[in-house]
Amino acid sequence: MLTSLLFLWFSTIAAGSSSNPAEEFAGDISIDCGSAGNSTAGNGRQWLGDVDINSPYLLRIEGFSTTSTVLRKNLLISGDDSDRVPYRTARISRSQFSYAFGPNPGQKILRFHFIPAPYKDSKGFEDLFSVEVGYFTLLRNFSASLAAQALGVNSIVKEFCLYLGDNEKFDIVFSPLLNSYAFINGIEIISVPSSFSYFGDDDNGVQVVGQKSKVSVDYNTALELIHRLSVRQINDPSIDGFDHTYPVWVSQKLSVVKNSTWRVPVDVGFRYFVRLHFSGIALKIMEYDDLMFDVLINEKIVHSNVDIMNERDGKNIPKYVDYLAVTRGHKKQSICDLVISLHLYDEFVDGNGLVDGFEVFKLSNNGVILASPNPLPPDHDAPHLPYVYWYVITSLVVVVFSLVIVVREPQSNQQSESQSETQSEPQSNEKQLSRRFSLSEIESATRNFSHKLLIGEGGCGQVYKGMIDNGRTIVAIKRMKPHSSEGAHEFSIGIKTLSELRHDNLVSLIGYCEEDREMILVYDYMAGGTLADRLKVPQENYSSLTWMQRLNICIGIARGLDYLHDRLGIIHGDVKTVNILLDKNLVAKISDFGLAQHADSSNLKTVRGTMGYIDPHYIYTGRLTKKSDVYSFGVVLLEILCGRLAINQRLPENQRVLTTWARENINSGNVDRIVSSHLRNEVSENSVKAFVAVVERCLHYSEPEQRPTMAEAVVQLVQVLELQDT
Repeated sequence: MLTSLLFLWFSTIAAGSSSNPAEEFAGDISIDCGSAGNSTAGNGRQWLGDVDINSPYLLRIEGFSTTSTVLRKNLLISGDDSDRVPYRTARISRSQFSYAFGPNPGQKILRFHFIPAPYKDSKGFEDLFSVEVGYFTLLRNFSASLAAQALGVNSIVKEFCLYLGDNEKFDIVFSPLLNSYAFINGIEIISVPSSFSYFGDDDNGVQVVGQKSKVSVDYNTALELIHRLSVRQINDPSIDGFDHTYPVWVSQKLSVVKNSTWRVPVDVGFRYFVRLHFSGIALKIMEYDDLMFDVLINEKIVHSNVDIMNERDGKNIPKYVDYLAVTRGHKKQSICDLVISLHLYDEFVDGNGLVDGFEVFKLSNNGVILASPNPLPPDHDAPHLPYVYWYVITSLVVVVFSLVIVVREPQSNQQSESQSETQSEPQSNEKQLSRRFSLSEIESATRNFSHKLLIGEGGCGQVYKGMIDNGRTIVAIKRMKPHSSEGAHEFSIGIKTLSELRHDNLVSLIGYCEEDREMILVYDYMAGGTLADRLKVPQENYSSLTWMQRLNICIGIARGLDYLHDRLGIIHGDVKTVNILLDKNLVAKISDFGLAQHADSSNLKTVRGTMGYIDPHYIYTGRLTKKSDVYSFGVVLLEILCGRLAINQRLPENQRVLTTWARENINSGNVDRIVSSHLRNEVSENSVKAFVAVVERCLHYSEPEQRPTMAEAVVQLVQVLELQDT
């Protein structure tokens, strides 16, 4: 079986290193999170439920969290019920919670199990959280849902190796981000035999590839498993006391250049610990004869038979050798290949016969961070990127250096207690450029914020229909949520910028109210509602939009964004159909500037936006640019063409993410399948092809500079309109 190789190595070493192996492994534990009882997995591993658990090694669970059961069993791991441990239940929370473990000191494998299935009182694609252990940040901005959706897998396993000192404990802290939740299905803590150590002291360092020096991988380092490959299968021996204890080895087929060459995609800018395990056959041969070979990493010779002969201790041949590789590349390059090669000069032994397998670990940067740039989704014109996804299957850390992703949920009422309570006081010149309303005027216009006049609700506040000027003028009144930093930001942007500028495709600001800690903006009323509502069919109050109407709306949005970008130097930051309003003549108006930023101050520590619309490159770099708006605009174009939501949990799994589903159909030549059924009888073939070409340019993943400017998008969409006319 796949685990047999690791069992053989670990048990052999452990048997020779401790007179009492059971003592060395005391404190190892497997937690079935959210379960009230104990279970036995299909491989015989014992899992303890964390509800009312009686174990000396799980000290406590802190913070507010609840237990939940997977709602749809068809999303679970296939097999009988025992194969689904620990994927049947989860511990889940929208606030921080933690586990405290007290295992014996020593090196520990820490393994997390996630299955992003629907859970009670939660929605898919809302899980977004960080995981910290002590001063190590293991995961940041991690979303198991998005990862599994992109990779087409049911579950994700993350594995790390850390050292636990005397009188220390593992405090594992799960911290969800705003409007998101954290969850965990299973936690395993597994001891590493001392003689199989991944860590060492200064006298026993690891050889650096391409250098004569050695580097110590000390106890202040954390390791993350990138890949563990079993090259050869070995029959599982009978190993008492250690069955199903150690991490799983997989026979993952990599890109094979020669019989003895493997390529492992890794992140640029990190150090990698590579351990190569010699096979029993090779060890036997080397005991009695010289086996001529070279080991190369990234085309540099790091080991040879001469080194092995020099390292002999009597007749004992080292069972494995360790190397340290440093990856470097262009600052725009996020992924490179770590190439491991074996060159043999013996016609009777091939490269695959020399080794049983190898391991690749990433070492924490700056001592505590394992964060790396997000692997970008595969672009249809970038065939090399599937390598990135293979890498993520075994090691997806959805991390963006020190970024925090905040997912905006239009209907969410949750607030962050840490948000600033500071109000934005307008300058005197700003007060003169827009009308200032008293709070009594606003209360009169909205009948004391009557629920009957509520016409919309977003992340920043609630929108009411109101009457001013003795009932002569209908307006939209947006009341910012108290203590909302985004609301305060939109309030500031509104009175500082929108009050002095007008454009046909921007919602016009009439005035504001700032009184008794209230922040209120008064806009022109848009009788046509939101674009999101108009795309929902059937509608009682609205007829379906025609293709010509949709094209004119697209052109209007593009012109509004071009004005923001070119004339104002403002990046909207949250372009989506909910934030596009329509007047009675169906003229598109861009609204909601709560996430807007000036282009010269768009380097953010916090990534904000709405899931399904956020530019992947923005998540990857943390830099909001005008091209980020272009990407979001591309998603809006798709919604207008397809009549679908950006993310729809009610659809089959392979259709939930609009961009993924649409790309697959476009790339396979099935453009007609993505066109809304309400449009198929009126759109011309040439018009649709030209429209899809604009969409593809806007959604360019890997190179944002290849996306058009909004001015270019206006020209291209006008051409689409002309094609439809002809």
